[in-house]
Amino acid sequence: MSKSFETTLDSPETVAQELHSIRQVLTDLESAWRNLNFVALRALWDETREPVYFAEEAAEPMLDWSALQNYWDLTRASIEAMGMRIIEVQGVRELAPGIVSVVYTMHWDARVRGSTAPLGGDNRVCATLRRTSTGWRFIQYVESPLAPIVYMKRLYEQSVTPGFV
Repeated sequence: MSKSFETTLDSPETVAQELHSIRQVLTDLESAWRNLNFVALRALWDETREPVYFAEEAAEPMLDWSALQNYWDLTRASIEAMGMRIIEVQGVRELAPGIVSVVYTMHWDARVRGSTAPLGGDNRVCATLRRTSTGWRFIQYVESPLAPIVYMKRLYEQSVTPGFV
């Protein structure tokens, strides 16, 4: 799942169980987005506190449940089909007992209502999860897109004819 899991946990079995539980949350996240199931998406969050959610396309972060729900409602109304998969989890780090940071790369595809062609892209994510009585739940989610110059360089590199050099 990950290149590293920095933790104060002593038991390798406990670490393996925690990683498995965290991976399940990420799998459930992929499924919720693929199905545009915002009830399932919200269930992956710790609702005992206000969320921190910053999507790459949003001008401002969503810092309370009303703002996040409005974002999800707009997304539901705007997106006809969605795909999301986590490509690689680069790391899981325990920040404090029961709180972890998960850093991963994901790919998304979307068909916007009324659009003739779908869109897609890759994104880096830094998410914070908290262990609750119902399992690991998101408390913070931040997408970190590449800088335009880095993104454009990658596009040009991907455009080279295979076998050119």
